Amino acid sequence: MGILKYAIVGAITVYGLQYLTKKRSLDDKSIINDFSDHLNDLFDKMKDYKEKVKLDYQQTTQLY
Repeated sequence: MGILKYAIVGAITVYGLQYLTKKRSLDDKSIINDFSDHLNDLFDKMKDYKEKVKLDYQQTTQLY
């Protein structure tokens, strides 16, 4: 029963990875490419937010 479970999980993993990396004929990009493009934008937003929090913290600690 254990081997069957691992075979099913392996097959699902391979199919999922194949689906995520399959190129679309419309724009020749995959889901992984779309995700990585949005990830760069998210990192930029996180950097801006980090700087804002850092400035707020410095201003608050200078008051006390």
